[in-house]
Amino acid sequence: MRVQLGGNSLLRKNLAAATAILLGSGVSHAAGDYKLDSSLLLYSETDRVQAAEYVLGISHSLPGDRILHGKLTFDALTGPSPNGALPSNRVQTFTRPSGSGSYTVEPGKTPFDDTFHDTRFALDGGYTIPIDHLTSFDFGGHLSGEHDYTSIGASLSLSRDFNRKNTNLALSTAFSHDLVNPEGGAPDALSSMREATGEGEDGEFDGEREGGGSSDSKEVLDVVLGVTQVLDRVTLLRLNYSFNRSSGYLNDPYKIISLVEGRGGTSPGEPVDYLYESRPDSRTKHALYAEARRYLSGHTLRLAYRYFWDNWGIESHTVDFWYRLPLRNGHALQPHVRWYRQSEADFYASYLVDGAPLPEHASADYRLAPFHAITLGLEYQLPLRDEATLRIGGEYYAQTGDISPPSSLGPLSQYELFPKLKAIMVRAGVSYAF
Repeated sequence: MRVQLGGNSLLRKNLAAATAILLGSGVSHAAGDYKLDSSLLLYSETDRVQAAEYVLGISHSLPGDRILHGKLTFDALTGPSPNGALPSNRVQTFTRPSGSGSYTVEPGKTPFDDTFHDTRFALDGGYTIPIDHLTSFDFGGHLSGEHDYTSIGASLSLSRDFNRKNTNLALSTAFSHDLVNPEGGAPDALSSMREATGEGEDGEFDGEREGGGSSDSKEVLDVVLGVTQVLDRVTLLRLNYSFNRSSGYLNDPYKIISLVEGRGGTSPGEPVDYLYESRPDSRTKHALYAEARRYLSGHTLRLAYRYFWDNWGIESHTVDFWYRLPLRNGHALQPHVRWYRQSEADFYASYLVDGAPLPEHASADYRLAPFHAITLGLEYQLPLRDEATLRIGGEYYAQTGDISPPSSLGPLSQYELFPKLKAIMVRAGVSYAF
């Protein structure tokens, strides 16, 4: 469950209108007991993954300032996805994740698994109870399921106002237990990708990956401490610290890494085997987040910075900027720019060399590589009626990394070892109070 803190503070009445605009919602009329939020996201990578996500959220205000809220999410993904192996001068053959059948990749092409597909349902719910006029308590639950992954969790949060309700402190925690049940079983770390086999009588793969178990699990703990401060009638400041601890099975069971021939061989850089990746069985993540919003004569500026670090050696910096331009009759435009840069994990490697001692951990997953990315977006907001707002927007995302490291062997120096990623996202959403 994602835990969000430092939001919806209880503010003094004479600052309510300005704060509503700072939060991007505008000055609202008297709302009903129910609020409905519905959104659709379409995501498309160039020649790669396509995804669609639909979210339906509803909240109900009860007597005594209590709030009952829930959210339903449906995701569908399909399309080619990098399997972690490198290009080669030869045709490469890979076993499908299920173990039944194989697929080939042409010389010089980045290996993609064209069978990638998934659907996910998630249900989140919670109940907010005021303890007194300054303090509120919220508890909730989370359940999500995919064909190979199930997560169940719970969350608790406490929020309190100080300083005549100009300052809000919030503490939240969430815990989840996840069951990983990959196709073909969870493979042993750094074991060889097995040969493809036939199907059983029921049309499914008959057996598991050699050395792998049928399933595994992990536990995730999230803690977030946040403060929101009203600086003046037109300025709002938000600070968050988040802590995340994951333990258990943290490998991606579908990612492999190429084991290539060394410099002394007849074909240096060419693959001799493919190994399943190996990650540590625990990860601790930290993040500091700062956000400032300022209202200037009907215009709203929002600037945010996030610094992230973990015990895997990854550090990242994120800068977000939004500008809300009001138009006539309640319409508005909101451009958005996001810049991101991260370092690599300690155990990230584009490939391993045959004959050299195998490391304890290794992964060629580009999400653990050093890279930078930029996002450009634009959203159009328009009122449909007194308590309804339509939002339509799009974003362009581009990600680049070290295409060909200097240490590349043989023909690898002429290939893109970090595949470029470009994606388009289109969003549409409706908020309605009744």
